[in-house]
Amino acid sequence: MSRSPFAVALALATQIAQAAQGMPAVAAAGSLLTTLFVGRAHAAPVSAPDVVESWLLPRYDALLGAAKAQQVAWDGFCAAPSAAGVAELKARFVAASEAWSAVEFVTFGPIILSLRPDRFNLFPERRNAVGRSVAELIADPTDERLQPQRFFRLSAAAQGLPALERILYDEGAEAALVAGPEAARRCALGRAVALNLATIAGELRSGWGSRSEGLLAQLVAGKADPVYFPDPKALLSQIVTDLAGAYQRVVDQRLLVVLGKSADEAKPLLSDRRRSGLSKETIVAIVTSASALGEALSAGLDAKDRASFHATLQAAQATAQGLPEDIGAAATTPEGRKALQAAVTVFKAAQAGVARPLAAGLGVPLGFNALDGD
Repeated sequence: MSRSPFAVALALATQIAQAAQGMPAVAAAGSLLTTLFVGRAHAAPVSAPDVVESWLLPRYDALLGAAKAQQVAWDGFCAAPSAAGVAELKARFVAASEAWSAVEFVTFGPIILSLRPDRFNLFPERRNAVGRSVAELIADPTDERLQPQRFFRLSAAAQGLPALERILYDEGAEAALVAGPEAARRCALGRAVALNLATIAGELRSGWGSRSEGLLAQLVAGKADPVYFPDPKALLSQIVTDLAGAYQRVVDQRLLVVLGKSADEAKPLLSDRRRSGLSKETIVAIVTSASALGEALSAGLDAKDRASFHATLQAAQATAQGLPEDIGAAATTPEGRKALQAAVTVFKAAQAGVARPLAAGLGVPLGFNALDGD
């Protein structure tokens, strides 16, 4: 991510202050630097607790609802397998996938524990890890590893949405689920994954709690937490950083890696959710959610900056909606590549166009996101 010297100084100052816990002299220096830089911007009329409560928690509620519905669907299907039941499983998968995409760029709070992002959705996948893990578990005649107390300790490749996508959408998967020698085993694995996803979604939501209990209550009270927010005042900076990171995820993980350097070097098999046909919908869900977060944060900008900021968000949303339905296939044709490359330009502009005005307008430092250095 490109940063101005001012933004880098802000990020550095914050990191010095946070890294110097228990070292009064160094911590004081870091705090002073942050105060000096941030003092140049006006105070933010939005707060981290408000953003968590109004934007993040409804999306975690939606994720939990979708994951629970998916679990119920698997339980019902395995009791009475049918082609209509597979269609219901696929519909529940689509809902859970889109609900996850709406929050996948969030890197603060309970999501940071126990490898939850990878366990929920291992992406990008390397060396066919998901395919190998699913095949190996289907071939295992015992149920020991599918038990909840054991399953969450398995490879992340077996635990999340990509594993369910394989079970539902691989060639011949529907028939193999309804009948045949592997049907019962595939059902058992699908149920294990669905339960695991519902469990993780529940942990994410319950961990945040409400204004009267849990992390949100702690955040509202301005109380530091050594794991989640050593400095509660710095969380708004992390939220802004994650917002910019949402667009970077789309560019780096969903578009550039598939495009390659030329049509001959395109990698359509690396397209996210290609089996379920959701490669475009995943991007739309990320960008739509990011836009809603940006709108919530833009209350801290003056009227002129807010209008420009809104236009940036709208351009990104329109671009996402206008993407080819099949990202992988588009990367192999001249016309498709032109559309994807144009989208990369828009999303890169959105990344900078949300980060810089918010960092300045809200008076917060722009930190380093989880994708930096990849």
